[in-house]
Amino acid sequence: MKSHKNWLPGAGLYLLSLPALCASVVTVHQPEKTEAVAHADTLSQLVTQPQLAGSWWHGAVIATPCATLHAQQMQQQVLTALSGWQSRAGNNQGAAVRAVAAQIRSLQIVGRQFVSLDPDVVRTADRGDRPLEGRYDLWLPAEPYTVTLMGAVATPEKLAWRPGASIRDYLQGQQRLAGADRNNVTVIDPDGSTVVAPVAYWNARHIEAEPGAVLWVGFAPRTVPDDFKGLNEQIVALLTRRIPD
Repeated sequence: MKSHKNWLPGAGLYLLSLPALCASVVTVHQPEKTEAVAHADTLSQLVTQPQLAGSWWHGAVIATPCATLHAQQMQQQVLTALSGWQSRAGNNQGAAVRAVAAQIRSLQIVGRQFVSLDPDVVRTADRGDRPLEGRYDLWLPAEPYTVTLMGAVATPEKLAWRPGASIRDYLQGQQRLAGADRNNVTVIDPDGSTVVAPVAYWNARHIEAEPGAVLWVGFAPRTVPDDFKGLNEQIVALLTRRIPD
């Protein structure tokens, strides 16, 4: 099992960043419908709305327009860096970078606020409740039964979640592309937290994925050009801000 999780640097809280001209309005995105929920002046008022009862809060994402704009700018910066690397890489490495760029381009990135949306936590934890001011978007996905393999792999895909399976188990039979990190995989859990799973024969450790997690196979640090150092971390930061599917 996982021993710890990390929150990425820069995953700040912006829930107080927008001035309130009127009662906050939260647009709720659910698998079957989208509706505006008004009169939610605090997080606890939002997560206890009767029409949201039974939602899968562990994978819920709340975002502000301002933070979304910033996150989408980050996405463009990452794509620009990948394009620059690809333009001077050899054939195999260039193909791998191009494949990763295509995955990043397809992501729907939003300005996720890294707070717990679990109603019990919001109501009872110290500083679990927060004021809501302005406009928000809330995504409430259906509870998943898959994990998503992404990154420098030949076949990015959704895989059936297996209870008790280690991250290394999900990689069996998966071909990695040129420059892929063969020692570690970053696991992005549905709540946006991350953990690095060692998966090589010499450092393997049993770490499990939650349903809905992303397994990100990044680039080996030695293969990333010096002027693009930090690219792996920037990509992981984007993945924590993706709209769940």
